[in-house]
Amino acid sequence: MTFLHPWAIVMGVLAAAAPVAIHFLTRPRPVRMPLSTLRFVREAVHQRRSWRRFRDILLLALRTLAVFLIALAVARPQWGNRSLISDVQGGDAVRIVILDVSQSMAAADGAVEQIERARTMAANYLRYRPGLAANLIVAGARAEAVFESPSTNFEALREELARCRVLPQRLDVARALDLSARMLAPASAGDRRRRELAVVSDFQRSNWTKADFSVLPADTRIQLESTAPNKTLPNLAILRVQGQTARSASGNMQLEIDVGNYSPLARKVNVDVTLGDSNWRISGMCPAGQSTTLTEEIGIRGTGWQAGEARLEGIDDALAADNVYPFVVHVRPKPTYALLTRQPATERPSSSHFLECALVPDGQLKEKASATVLRLDPSAADRAALAPADLILLDHPGKLSEETGRLLAGLMRRGRPIVYVASELIDATNLKNLAELAGSGLQMPIEFTPPPSGQIRRDLFYTSVRRENPAFRVFGDNLSAVMGRLRFAGGLASRRLENGLENDILATYNDGSAGLVITSSDAGAMAVINADLGTSNLPRTSAFVPMLNELIAQMLNRGRGADSAFCGEPLAAQVPADAGPSVGLRIVPPAAHGAETEINACGELVDEAVSTAWRWPSPTRLGVYRVQRDAATVFSLALNLPPEESQLESIKPEVLTGLLGAGRNIVFRGAEDNSRRHDDFWWWFAAACVVCMLGETSALLVFRT
Repeated sequence: MTFLHPWAIVMGVLAAAAPVAIHFLTRPRPVRMPLSTLRFVREAVHQRRSWRRFRDILLLALRTLAVFLIALAVARPQWGNRSLISDVQGGDAVRIVILDVSQSMAAADGAVEQIERARTMAANYLRYRPGLAANLIVAGARAEAVFESPSTNFEALREELARCRVLPQRLDVARALDLSARMLAPASAGDRRRRELAVVSDFQRSNWTKADFSVLPADTRIQLESTAPNKTLPNLAILRVQGQTARSASGNMQLEIDVGNYSPLARKVNVDVTLGDSNWRISGMCPAGQSTTLTEEIGIRGTGWQAGEARLEGIDDALAADNVYPFVVHVRPKPTYALLTRQPATERPSSSHFLECALVPDGQLKEKASATVLRLDPSAADRAALAPADLILLDHPGKLSEETGRLLAGLMRRGRPIVYVASELIDATNLKNLAELAGSGLQMPIEFTPPPSGQIRRDLFYTSVRRENPAFRVFGDNLSAVMGRLRFAGGLASRRLENGLENDILATYNDGSAGLVITSSDAGAMAVINADLGTSNLPRTSAFVPMLNELIAQMLNRGRGADSAFCGEPLAAQVPADAGPSVGLRIVPPAAHGAETEINACGELVDEAVSTAWRWPSPTRLGVYRVQRDAATVFSLALNLPPEESQLESIKPEVLTGLLGAGRNIVFRGAEDNSRRHDDFWWWFAAACVVCMLGETSALLVFRT
């Protein structure tokens, strides 16, 4: 218990001593009286003295207690956590109130959402008081203040507070605190007003671990009001949905669904998936407090951009919004590969023959082949011949002419991926020329050079590979055994470049040279397989086809933008280069929000050097958006909830007030009733004082003489 006016306690003690002093100073003194007989008089005096002593003690206690109770009422005793910000504090002050409106604030404890408690808490800090100027900051992915500076228009602040709703976004704590710091900064050198910051939030751990209170003025009083219950609310959520479309031309797709179980018990979940006009149910067990990935191979119909939705069924949890997850998949038609080589098709075995067989392993069934391979002589490669190709491969191409090099570099920058099998000495010159023609957009991590004179490259093997890359991840736990059987020959030496990304080197040989490299080039990408496939044993092992297919799938998907983004956060997506310029393109929002809308309502499409970019500073609606030319969809993207908002665990108060507090004066108050601040006990002390005074009057009437 603390006191708002502790000085009243001292005054009360001094005042309570007054009745005691008066009592002893005004005690009656005995008077001698001559009487003939004393026996009956002594009995009467003794009886009267006992009665009067009891009356005096009772009156003294009531008077003293009444004075002390008045002192306690004036001292304003308070139970619960100490409050730094209160309406009873006098003097001029600047007060900022931050209201968290991120998605986790929609979590319901019973039938009450946390945002409802938050509005009530925030309203307590937005009441008029002389000398107080305040402002309200609504904080989500962006932080927006009601007024440009603190104001005395409390009616407008409370009206805006009543309109606040939860947004499908995560909380950007840094933005909210930076804006608060600007609002609380002294307006002038003589501005001595008290600085106060009240934050109303669930203090979700995933967001508030990034808090930095050091940006606030050093004398700021910070009051943290939590809406979260002491026990973390149980919740299940769909965190990610992704369709692996590498082999979608065969009519099947591998669907991956990440489900988070943020509850104390393992749960069996059923996920209903809709894609186009087809439906599936995927079930699985989710361990307690973890996320798990459910996979299912599903059949797909048609090609192009397709919108879908995954939904948790039969789930009763704290947050309903994350039980639904919209997603998109790009089902590619049967791909066409252009193979540029000087080797004739009749030469078998040969490096180009191995490549062709790996690209179309079912090539003997032309009508059912999963891909088409166009074998071209490099001298005959022109724009028309390469136009239908989704990916270009070069193997034993000889010296490329400058015209062919410019054509390949231009196609690569505009989104056409290139796979180069470097096996001859001339390939070092070709790769160097391609890098120069591609410009700064192509940042190779290494430079390929001819091996030293007299050095024979053979019996090479991988000493390090990037296991997380799909080209090697496909082998799973058998990766070490598979890689141990591979032996390579031919190829080029290499040396590291200073500005190159180390992650672009996927495999390294035992002599230190690069074995497999993949890097981006504007909208496209280029991979280099540094080996002569004709003299290496890789094409003769079972690892060749899956390794090459995963590499090509990675290349085809690398050039297009992400198919998912988070609501409320700046969107910058690259529309595929083959969609053409922005003129004639339009953005179509989810069907639930209207058939069509103007481009500027969903961001803008901007022409860039090699493709069109879709920019949207603050997306506000969940769902699948489409970019269309006429009636054809050329790009699609799903806006979803950030997965961090599904984990409702709150940060520990001592971390906020201590480690992250940066030495500021911070008080944290929980949402439970027993942790709330009670400062209305003065009324009970005042009422008890009145009872004491009434008791004194009654005692005087009863004991009157």
